[in-house]
Amino acid sequence: MYGASVTYAYAIVAGVLTAAVLAAWPWARSRRRFAVAGVATLLSWIAWHLLLNATGAFGFDVDAPLIRVSWEDVGSGVVALFATVVIFGLGTERSEPAVRVVGAAAIAGLVATILDVFV
Repeated sequence: MYGASVTYAYAIVAGVLTAAVLAAWPWARSRRRFAVAGVATLLSWIAWHLLLNATGAFGFDVDAPLIRVSWEDVGSGVVALFATVVIFGLGTERSEPAVRVVGAAAIAGLVATILDVFV
């Protein structure tokens, strides 16, 4: 695992990357949804990695032999997806179709997972 300062630095990267990827989608640009997803990814990244550090979950950072993805990497994506879908689905975008809300959350989760693979 890495320290809290590294966690915060990569959280910013994850949030900015998520916002940048979603900004390419016109639906996400309206009402600045891309920024909301970026902040949700940033906060979920911090929460997930601080939880792993606090519990000493060092076994989560072992890559699977064939796909080279660890539980830590997948967890980053799942937590980002969950945070984004909760914020959009229960908060800011309640009237939007679920396919758009879940689609935006899935993109946030995918970006977080891919970034964490390379961190």
